[in-house]
Amino acid sequence: MSREILEQAYAAERDFLSLLSDLVTRESPTHDEAACDALASRLEELMQERGFAVTRHARSGAGDVLEGRLPGGDGPRTLLLCHYDTVWPLGTLAEMPWRRDGDQVFGPGALDMKAGIANALTAVDLARRLGLPLAGDVTLLVTSDEETGSHRSRELIEALAQQHERVLVLEPSRDDGALKVGRKGVGDFELRLEGRSAHAGNNPADGASALRELAHLLLYVEDLADEVAGTTVNVTTARAGFATNVIAEEAVATVDVRVLKASEAERVTRAIHEYVPRDRRVTLTVSGGLNRPPMEPNVKNQALYEEAVAVLASMGLALEGAVVGGGSDGNFTSALGVATLDGLGAAGSGPHARHEHIRVRETLERVALLTGLLTRA
Repeated sequence: MSREILEQAYAAERDFLSLLSDLVTRESPTHDEAACDALASRLEELMQERGFAVTRHARSGAGDVLEGRLPGGDGPRTLLLCHYDTVWPLGTLAEMPWRRDGDQVFGPGALDMKAGIANALTAVDLARRLGLPLAGDVTLLVTSDEETGSHRSRELIEALAQQHERVLVLEPSRDDGALKVGRKGVGDFELRLEGRSAHAGNNPADGASALRELAHLLLYVEDLADEVAGTTVNVTTARAGFATNVIAEEAVATVDVRVLKASEAERVTRAIHEYVPRDRRVTLTVSGGLNRPPMEPNVKNQALYEEAVAVLASMGLALEGAVVGGGSDGNFTSALGVATLDGLGAAGSGPHARHEHIRVRETLERVALLTGLLTRA
């Protein structure tokens, strides 16, 4: 039957691409609530057509979140995690149109992660077409703010995860096709320094330069990185001052932190907060912190990955597992102790880049894998 699932996945190429085109050509930037809600309405229809009982969770300041449930057998209950928001502003489709070039399909959000949604819906189609019952209950959650940190959906994600034995995240694979068995935790900090302005020529000593203090602080912060531990700390933006002849009274910087272990997040966070300005007339205010905990290797996650490997082997396929630097909603569910496997969406390259695309045949193999996991007793 595994081989038949794979052959049926390949045969579903036209329907899969038609579905994906429908999603990609409906632009849905995270910050455009109206555009997101319009796509949510279309997704609600598509889910209901496949038998999902859909609950639409209204969100203020973001698109609505869709929760669809399908009943299954007595096997493990599965939460499928997707998001329909993209990083691309309205109008990008005119510059990056939906198009196919050989085995590659291009378009804004095609890889990250509208193809993941198409994977989920097509896997349900395949299971029904082949007469394969779902091993356990399946919940499909499609959120609207993943690209900006999932602030309006995290609570629902975590609540639903705890109602399921496993979570399959339909984010794209690593560029080489590997599944994602680990992810770094992600943190964002804002560092705000306030000093005292003065005339830069007449009485500079009366000033307390927030900009000079920021220079010291940035070197201190980036030195917190630890290559061996896999911890990166990078200053990503900075601004200071308001005139060329005035000692800067204010300076602001943002810092991106990525960690493989929660203990590293604690170390870096503590060190940032403990910084003491060299010029005591300057004050530092730190805001932000770790947004997504790391998806650390554990026994449950490894067992779920090995199950996927077994399904792939039965189809004559193989995929590696990889740890990656970017975060996803799977970080939240894994941190709760729920078995989580990521990277089950499209195979492709260029997320958040203008060459963003999926590789069609490999992506259809992901559809087959997902079908096998959902119907495997």
